[in-house]
Formats: sequence, structure tokens, C-alpha cells
Amino acid sequence: MTNEHDERDEPSSGDDAAAEQPLDSAAEPGSDEPGEAARSAPTDSSATAAPKRPRKGLRIAALVVLLILVAGGVTSYVLTQDFGEQEDEPSLTTVAAPETDAVAGEAFASAEAGDCLFWEAGDAGDLSLVECSEEHRFEVASVMDLAHFPGTEFGPEAEFPSELRFAELRAQVCEPAVSDYLGARFDPRGKFSVNLINPGEAGWNAGERTIRCGLQNVGTTGEVFAVRGHAADQDQSVTWEPGECIGINHDIPTDPVPCEDPHAFEVVGIVNLVDEFGEGYPSTDDQDRFLDERCRQLSAEFLGGPERLEELRLTAFWDTRTLSSWLAGSRLVNCAVGAQTEGAGFATIAGSVRGEFTINGQPPGDAPAPDAPEDPEN
Repeated sequence: MTNEHDERDEPSSGDDAAAEQPLDSAAEPGSDEPGEAARSAPTDSSATAAPKRPRKGLRIAALVVLLILVAGGVTSYVLTQDFGEQEDEPSLTTVAAPETDAVAGEAFASAEAGDCLFWEAGDAGDLSLVECSEEHRFEVASVMDLAHFPGTEFGPEAEFPSELRFAELRAQVCEPAVSDYLGARFDPRGKFSVNLINPGEAGWNAGERTIRCGLQNVGTTGEVFAVRGHAADQDQSVTWEPGECIGINHDIPTDPVPCEDPHAFEVVGIVNLVDEFGEGYPSTDDQDRFLDERCRQLSAEFLGGPERLEELRLTAFWDTRTLSSWLAGSRLVNCAVGAQTEGAGFATIAGSVRGEFTINGQPPGDAPAPDAPEDPEN
């Protein structure tokens, strides 16, 4: 059987200050909006607003957006892995699972809306029905019988549809089905994307014409990650555990990788925005102001002291939540540390920042210090 699928601001003090920046922004000095760097300048220690502090952080999404403008060939990374606050275009994507030679089995045939499916084999040949509280790779939102389509395109003698045709069906049939299934609980910037599972060519040739529309957590490289629980019952924010490192490809963050491998940033903590703002939606500016301080605190705890960001030539990053994500129930954001290139992209780090590591192949002491950010209030 086959599974169709396709498919986030700047620092703020002088050169001697430690850097910090949000996970969902393109680094554009002095801006708080997604796709731009959000940083605030240090204040005098006697000021009432905030004590003098290291340079501010950047929202990750802004970095990604800016990189798309600079190098248009990386758009797919944003479509498949959203790091922040771009416009609320639904992240509905289609991924093709490997084909098998087996006729669609019992698990496929019996799966109904609300059921969950799991497989280990690369060709999904071991597809099985599991409880949604267990690890699964697909949540069924709807069963669609293509035999009911008008005309003969999917009739008894029809050839197995192409990958492109299944992608079209995903958009035409499955996106509306998932919208009906989840309603307001679908986060268009969350970890789930719309997908479909078809019966495979052997199953098709045996007369099976149904497909399963549903939800998956798909990485930038097409890997389908296992999840637990129904999508509607969980916070759909894209988050990673502290200590996880997120890979890099052409200056763009990808999926979790071992920290010894090249990566864009290392996660230092997860923040629940409800703890600061309650259930009322906080503006992007309010999120940035809060997360700038909170992510610096988490970075200091993770690295072993508030001076370590500056000493290690690192920058703190965070992401934020859009209104549509908030209304869908997403409240969690990432705080991370990484380094920024002159072109506002992510530098390549190898090794955990809590041990020995390099920035673009250089020890951190030899790496250039992050640029000083502008005050986001200006």
C-alpha cells in the first residue's frame, strides 16, 4: 500500500553582549515580525525597564522567511517544517509512502475515521491498526471510495493512479475531509499535515478503490514521525525536547539529528505561553518581549551561566504562535541556541553546545561574534 505525502529577531546589545534570537524569524535587525529578527537593545542597569543584558534573540521563522527570499530553492523546507509565524496558510501536505506488492490488507480495509495506523517497514507492508494512545504514524480522518467518482477514471479497468494524481486527490478530497474531521482544532502551523494512504498497486489491481485520508507528522525529509494520542486532544505545536539538535540544509533547519552531526540549533527548553499570558492570545510583540527574557534564562541554565552565550558566540532563538494556532489550542514554543551567519541564516554547528563544538568548522572562540541587534521598540 502507499501513503501519499509532501510535506518557523535579532540580538540586541553591543558587540560584547551575548546574542539571543527567536526560532521562528528571519533575522532582520530591529523587527519583531515573523520573517524578521526581533531583538531589543540593552538598557542601563539603573533603568526601570530591564537590566543591562546580552544581545537579544531571534524568532526562527523570520530566519527561514528571509532565506527563502535570498535562496528561493529552499521553499519546501518551510512548507514541510514550519518554525514560526508566517501567514496562516494551512500546512496541508501529501507524502507518498512506499508501494508494496501485497493486496491491501485487513488493517487498511477496516480502518475507519478516528482509527490509527502504524508500520515499521519502509514499504508500509506491516501496516497495523493500533490504539491511538499508542505510537502511530497515521490518524484516519475519512474513508473515501473513488469508485463513486463520476466517469471511468477510477472504474474497474482503470490503471493505478500516478503519484501526481494522488497528490491532487489529497488536495481535492482529503483536505476538506480533515477540515471536517478536526474543525477548529486543526493548527495550520502545527506538527500535523494532511495525507492519504492508498491501497497500493496490487490492491488497486485486485479491485480496491478506497483511500484513507488523515493526519501525519512528517519531517522535512519525508520521514513520518510516530505520535501518540488523537490530534484533536493534544497541543499541536511543533516542539522538541531540551538537548535535541535540529539538522541543517543550506542554512535552513530540518529534522532532529544527533548533536555530533551538523545542525542549526540545539533546544534548551519548551515554554508554555499560558503560564505568562493565560488563555488570551498574546500579540507577537508581547510574545517576543516575554520570550526574549525567558529564553535567555533557559539558555543560561542550559549552558551554565548568563555569560556563556557571549563567550561561546551563540545566539538564543525562539518561535511564536499565530492566532490561528492559538485558537486551535497550540500554546508551546521552543527556546534554542545556535549561531547566525552574516546573511541572517543559521550557521552550521557540530557537537552539543554543552560540550566541545564548532561553528562553521571553527571552535566557538574563533567564530565571529553575532552582530549587535537594534531595539525592537524602535
